[in-house]
Order: sequence, then C-alpha cells, then structure tokens
Amino acid sequence: MSKERLHEIGRELRWRRAAAGLTDAEIASRAGVPELTVSQVEMGERASDPEAVLRLFAVLDMEEAEAKRLAVLVRAAYAETAPPQIERGVCFRPGAAVELGEQATAVWGFGAFIIPGPLRTAEYSAQSALFIGSGPVNWAAVLADESRLFTFVLAEAALRTRPGSGTCLPGQIAHLLTLAERPNVRLGIVPGSADGWPRLPLHGFTVFGTFAVTVETFTREVTYTDAAEVRRYADVFREYERHALFGTEARRMLGMAACSAQETT
Repeated sequence: MSKERLHEIGRELRWRRAAAGLTDAEIASRAGVPELTVSQVEMGERASDPEAVLRLFAVLDMEEAEAKRLAVLVRAAYAETAPPQIERGVCFRPGAAVELGEQATAVWGFGAFIIPGPLRTAEYSAQSALFIGSGPVNWAAVLADESRLFTFVLAEAALRTRPGSGTCLPGQIAHLLTLAERPNVRLGIVPGSADGWPRLPLHGFTVFGTFAVTVETFTREVTYTDAAEVRRYADVFREYERHALFGTEARRMLGMAACSAQETT
C-alpha cells in the first residue's frame, strides 16, 4: 500500500503539471526545489522531504479540498515508507547499501577506475580484492526489476584497469554489454580523450534516489545520508553524465575494450 501511495502521488503530480503546461524545470523553479525532485516524485520515489512535494502541489491551481486531500496522502505515504533509521549524516554500518538498493527506484553510479558494485561480476570482485562492506548483494535481481531505473557512467580508465591477473576483464565487459541492452539501464562511457573533465574523478560512488550515496574505501563502505551531501554527489554525477557517450557509441567503446582485454589475457 505504501509504495502504491507514492506512485499515486507521482501520477497526480504528473498530470496536474502537464495540465498546467509546466515543464519539470518550471515547476521546480516555482516551488523552490531541485528539478531532480520533480522527476523522482513523478516516478513514485520518495523525495528527501515531504514538504518539498507539498510545495510542488502548492504552485498548481486546485480546490482547497483537493489540496488538503493531497497533503494527507503525501504525509501518510512518507510516514509509511520512511527508510530504516541509520546514522544521520554518515553511516559506516555494513549492510546499509543492501537496504538502499532494495528501496531506491532510481540509482546512479559512477566508476572512475573500477566498475561500480551493481555492475560487477563475481570474478571481477574476487580478482580486484575489493572490500565488499555490504556482503553479497543480489544486484542481478535488482537490475532485472524494470520498475527501477539505473544510469551508470564509467570513465574509460575503468574499462582498461586490469584487476589481478586480468582474466576477469573479458567476462566483465561482456556483462556490461548485456546490461546495456536492458530497457531500464543506461550505460555511458566518458572517453579518456574527453575535453575538460568537469572535475577530476577521485573515486567512484553510487547515488540512491535522493536519500543516500555510498562510497567504497579500502576498508569500508561509507554511506552519506545528509540531504546536502547527496545533492552534491547527484550534481557531480550529472556533470560526468553530460560528458559521457551512450547508446551505439558506448557499445562501440565497450567492444573495443573487449578486444583489447582478449588480446592481453
């Protein structure tokens, strides 16, 4: 019922916004909320604050009774779908990413020199000797859920980095090519020759909707839940996304990387 209510809120906002002739950017500007919040709400995902949702509805003309009904619906839905409480701001608890992956209906991941966790094969993880703070995550099942949307951006260096003996790389790239064909997965590659990186990629990260971001370190997985921190990472991701190649061009780069990996194993 709780998720159904979030989707009901999304449908209400979408058709009322369309009826008013407003774009995502226009309604976000009028309500004083990030544009990302509009798309998240319309997809049936939780925003960081229910008051932001109410501000979106407030800029649309409607009867007082309708406004009150929507306010009750929003507050009830957000009370029912409140994520499990984790440390405010920064969380080091193992397993947090598993919970986040199960909750989020939209995920954005960036890989600087290694493949993001949701895209890795078991062999790649093993040869990379990567710290997996959240334990075995059934990302295959999560990615197969077409009600969720995923966008991943990889620096070209991530396709060239050879973990361990490097024998895992051909299989890993083949896995990426398969995932890129999924209707709910967008996979982009930022060429090493791209002009003007918006900012140097110090590390990879995964953004879960509007409520959390995880970063893997050598010793643990760090989860940030502070809303301002999450917004900053989402902004960084969008910068990288604008520099990435998607679709046919991305698959061509993956094919070239696969050939190179085969030749060197």
